[in-house]
Amino acid sequence: MWSKLKEQFNLLKLEKKRLYLITNSDKFESKDLFLDAVASALQGGVDIVQLREKTIPDSVIIDLGLKIRMLCDEYGATFIMNDRLDLAKIIEADGVHLGVNDIPLDIAREYLGANAILGKTVSSREEIMSAVNCGADYLSLGPVLPGSSKIQSPVGMELVSFANSDSPVPVFIFGELDRGCISEITYNGGKRIIVSDDVMYAKSPESTARSILTFLP
Repeated sequence: MWSKLKEQFNLLKLEKKRLYLITNSDKFESKDLFLDAVASALQGGVDIVQLREKTIPDSVIIDLGLKIRMLCDEYGATFIMNDRLDLAKIIEADGVHLGVNDIPLDIAREYLGANAILGKTVSSREEIMSAVNCGADYLSLGPVLPGSSKIQSPVGMELVSFANSDSPVPVFIFGELDRGCISEITYNGGKRIIVSDDVMYAKSPESTARSILTFLP
């Protein structure tokens, strides 16, 4: 019974989320400017923030994470930590996003508990069904355009359509998304997308986020 309640609770927290931001602090001159960009994006309607920092020390990630935790609380957004289960616990993130080669979902669930939101990157029908069966609360599907990833081949709109019609959990689409691509995604049933540098490094992350949201149902 508790497992079912947990599933329903996490779905309720995610079902109305549409714009998912993955952070990148590489090009910011200071932590304050980076946090200002995150705050601006949240003000523009971003409703999930993933802290994804690969090149900075854990102590800095924790400091940024605690501040982003407060920003997400202020704007009613969901806060996700990329990969790191240990840091997610320390900064009290809402959950963790796991890539293709990261720790298995069942181990992450055991470590973080029933209330944690677990996301999983997928790029095929088999991966979609496996992630759902293993307890993912949402899926990150893509990339949808050539050149969006140096590692993964692009997925087609047929898979986007399949995921949005057959997945029982929310699906967020990622890639180098221009307006035409977003329109095609929504035509194929997509309701949610993932953004990163195009919002983080915009002159006004708030305005850019608001503009993107006008293309989503």
